[in-house]
Amino acid sequence: MINKRLVELLNKNKIYIIYIVILNIVLLFLSLLITSLIIYSLSFFFDLNNDFNTSNMIIFSILSILLVLIFRIILSILIDKIINKFASKILIKLRSDLFDKLSKTSKERVSEISQLGVEGIEQLNLYYTVYIPQFFYALIAPIILFIIFLFINYIVALIFLICIPLIPLSIILMSKYAKKIFNVYWDKYIKMGGSFLDCLNGLKELKLFKASSLKGKELDDNNEEFRKITMKVLIMQLFSTTIMDLVAYGGSAIGIVVSLYCYYNNYLIDSFYLVLFIILVGAEFFLPLRSLGSAFHMAMNGETAGNKILDILNKENITQGEEVLTSIDQICLNNVSFSYKDDNPKLVLDNVSFSLNKNKLYGLVGLSGSGKSSLTKILIKDERVDKGDIKINDIDFDKIKLSSYYSNICYISYDSYLFNDTILNNFKLIKDDISEEEILKYLKLVKLEYLVIKNKEGINFKIKEDSSNLSGGEKQRLILAINLVKKRDFYIFDEATSSIDKESEDVIRDIIYSLRKDSIILFISHSFKNIINADEIFFIDSSHHLIKGSNDELINKNSEYRKIYQLQKEGGLL
Repeated sequence: MINKRLVELLNKNKIYIIYIVILNIVLLFLSLLITSLIIYSLSFFFDLNNDFNTSNMIIFSILSILLVLIFRIILSILIDKIINKFASKILIKLRSDLFDKLSKTSKERVSEISQLGVEGIEQLNLYYTVYIPQFFYALIAPIILFIIFLFINYIVALIFLICIPLIPLSIILMSKYAKKIFNVYWDKYIKMGGSFLDCLNGLKELKLFKASSLKGKELDDNNEEFRKITMKVLIMQLFSTTIMDLVAYGGSAIGIVVSLYCYYNNYLIDSFYLVLFIILVGAEFFLPLRSLGSAFHMAMNGETAGNKILDILNKENITQGEEVLTSIDQICLNNVSFSYKDDNPKLVLDNVSFSLNKNKLYGLVGLSGSGKSSLTKILIKDERVDKGDIKINDIDFDKIKLSSYYSNICYISYDSYLFNDTILNNFKLIKDDISEEEILKYLKLVKLEYLVIKNKEGINFKIKEDSSNLSGGEKQRLILAINLVKKRDFYIFDEATSSIDKESEDVIRDIIYSLRKDSIILFISHSFKNIINADEIFFIDSSHHLIKGSNDELINKNSEYRKIYQLQKEGGLL
């Protein structure tokens, strides 16, 4: 009934569950007290032969009821505040844990992460704040009421006690089926969200290919699958709720009938007011478990989402050690081989060896699919090699503390991201106290100062989502300007000049070459024009081997390189 793995995620926040349960028990006693006071006041109202001053006692009872009601309201508000605080802490912790984990593991599917990180965590939050407190309260409340009812009529108390297990029994019987249903539900939900996100990302292509109806049908099919599984969930919830209602109100009715029978026959109960107490409080015996049953489906939804989140949180972190890098002077790859781990693993890099040294610029070229991007992922620790070793300053890569490594490298690719925020705030990501003069200095280096000068917003000029108010060249130059704020020892430019205008390409290339005077530069490009003047060129051939040399040397000793070079030269690209 309680997932221990999910509870462990709460850490110190478990204390809030205890607070909520204790306060709910206090609320139960206050409800019993209010009921007792109402019955007490009624006894004076109808008992005209009472020796006490009836009107004064009724007034006293009413005032007492109002006082307890006020206290109950205050307590209810306090419980709501505790639940809200608990929920807030859970949301912050879970999203922080998820984000932190993603920074330490390989890339996950965007659609799955976005759905689990928003809707999944919201459902898991309900599991923590509603279901778990209700679970413990539902165990304690019937015991308290059973003890109270024993002093009134043990037969009624036993009847209630016998009926009580029928509710958790119905929950247990439904749980196995519910888990299966909610697993399918979340799979369909993620699939539907992924399909929708895919269509949004490829909307331009769908318009150009006139294929929107084809993808629209796919969306319809996914939506229909999700609708069907949602209906199954709702039917299951309705069915189990009906069973619990029958047990709860049926058991309460039996207890009431038995109490009336006992009173009528003057057996164990000799006061109508005690019967009235049973009638008014009898339902309270079943309501905690009834509420637990209602929360059960919410819990199954949250638990399923939580297990999927746990699967991500329990993934193996990128291997790292405790060695701290203060600088990067040399990077060596020795006989490195790599393949992606899937159903049909394909060799991407085969016995690759090379060294990168400070104050030099290296070009990396190769055919599409030859392994350039894979080599980049290895260098930024997104992937691990199958065999071979990598050393940074003669230290094994796996022994280095990643934060110290990342603080010394800069990675700019063709799809590097600019946030949907102002120019100032994008610069602040790399230096929090950066001044307007500094921003202008770096913008001038990439010939983008007009973005600030010509706009009335200045450095508060806001970049739209996906940088839609910038050209491709402006976007790449702005990304470069931001990364120039802090000097790095190792720069990786992965197709940083791809699909941009000639002016931007020339600006970026000139800056890249200027950086080699005190850093290691790895310039990955499909265009030989960008790397032809590199200190050394690495070419990955169709066999996934790496060949090193200058442009002239590679032309002379490798036919594949020579062929690509000639094709680009004839096409006017050199």
